[in-house]
Amino acid sequence: MAEAGRFVWFLKLDVRKYFDSIDHDILLAALARRFREYDVLNLFADILGTYKTAEGKGLPIGNLVSQHLANFYLSVFDHWIKEDRRVRGYVRYMDDFLLFGDDRKRLLREELPAVKEFLRNRLSLAVKPDFQLNRCDKGIPFLGYRVFPQKILLAPRSKRRFVNKFRLYEGLWRRSEWPTQELVRHMEPLLEFTRFADCDGFRRNVISRFGVLS
Repeated sequence: MAEAGRFVWFLKLDVRKYFDSIDHDILLAALARRFREYDVLNLFADILGTYKTAEGKGLPIGNLVSQHLANFYLSVFDHWIKEDRRVRGYVRYMDDFLLFGDDRKRLLREELPAVKEFLRNRLSLAVKPDFQLNRCDKGIPFLGYRVFPQKILLAPRSKRRFVNKFRLYEGLWRRSEWPTQELVRHMEPLLEFTRFADCDGFRRNVISRFGVLS
């Protein structure tokens, strides 16, 4: 994440109950600006009509189409934050996003209220109250990592999750509840997640303590 080294401050935000809060009418209107085919739009309407958390709200988490639609729903926010607000540093993954800058007061007093208002008025979304504003050199918590200008570490929660899942998977295999193929299928993405971080010593330590199939 190059922004960690380019800017002094970061503002981390995420949307409250994002998938549950996505408004069907707003989403369909956005899709209608992208697709002109009547049958395609009807298909989207039928898909949205199969699930709701409240009247006219919600997408099922884990559904492949939901992932694409949820990402698309915030695309208007992406354009607004870069083109209208002219925020120079911005990163988003689904409903987790970061704003960067060198002026702490501007991020807190100008960008934060503007973001809340835009999401509320345009997309019927609310930002979680526990936003984070800190210096980039303190480490940016994002997607299970802690990103520094010169390195990436695993977040403490990710370390605990890694150990717990590693031990669970190994236990299932050792008790013959999983065949070797199933163990490998689960272990590969678990180990791959840690390889993006500077944690070779931690990973080797867990493997040596709890064992892994070579």
